[in-house]
Amino acid sequence: MLKLILSLLLLTPGFAAAAQPAFDLNRLALRDLALPPAPAVTIPLRAEPSPDARYFNAYVLKAVDYLRDNYGLQGYDINSILTHDIQYHDQGVLKARHAPLTMCVAAVMEVILTAYDIYARETGDYSPYAYLPKRSFEGLAITDLKGHIWVNHDFKADGTADALINFGMGERRLFEDLRPGDFVNINRTTKTGHAVVFIGFINKTGKLLPKYDSTVVGFKYFSSQGLREAGKGGFDYRYAVFSKFGCPEMPYKRDCNVIYSASQLYLNTGTMLAPAFWTGQLPQATGEEGETTLNRSLFNGITTDD
Repeated sequence: MLKLILSLLLLTPGFAAAAQPAFDLNRLALRDLALPPAPAVTIPLRAEPSPDARYFNAYVLKAVDYLRDNYGLQGYDINSILTHDIQYHDQGVLKARHAPLTMCVAAVMEVILTAYDIYARETGDYSPYAYLPKRSFEGLAITDLKGHIWVNHDFKADGTADALINFGMGERRLFEDLRPGDFVNINRTTKTGHAVVFIGFINKTGKLLPKYDSTVVGFKYFSSQGLREAGKGGFDYRYAVFSKFGCPEMPYKRDCNVIYSASQLYLNTGTMLAPAFWTGQLPQATGEEGETTLNRSLFNGITTDD
């Protein structure tokens, strides 16, 4: 009897449709295909710092450009320091001596101070000024960065690279690995020397090379050198040539007789770290170190074409 009733109900118009499931699988599939795709879920990755972010080269090079454009070729003088007074943030002014003349180790120090200023203005980070007091750029003791930049073998400071390393502000970089904006102290077969900023490797015609290779005979640098007369000395570029390559002709002012050596005593090379990577390891005084005395015969400022 029950089967008979169910059969009669299914034959009743409209009942069959009502008895169907509440959804149609085929229609559901078509409807879903018409919907826009669900947005992709992106899981943010922590950005790794650029390898260059570890180093201060970009700001050193900006300082080179600034000083060349604004204080270039004002004259070289061994007794002069800084081409102009420099504000050391909120600690006072580093006073220039006999401005606008300057000499090589002072030139390198001025590049560093100018790079500080450009960096602080661009980033809003003034921490470099808190790392060392103003006195560190004025004194010549073992606790003063200036005392190391001025070269003092007793402080184990044979150049600017050593100075920065000694104050936790730099790393060693061998000559073949140098990058623009690194620091070099050279010595010559003439028993003179120089403190400079590395710009790039050169071949025998003076052409700048993108990296070190077998054709390298020296390098282009920036510093203060030359004569006292304005226009003939002061902040400018030179092309250093290692002594074993002679002194090839090139359409630039040359600095020949430079000693190539793996020893950091003769060819002192390295780089400056960005402030975030400074270690805080500073030289400690024992009271027996004395102060640096500038070697005037070493840093006489004269290069080949002066």
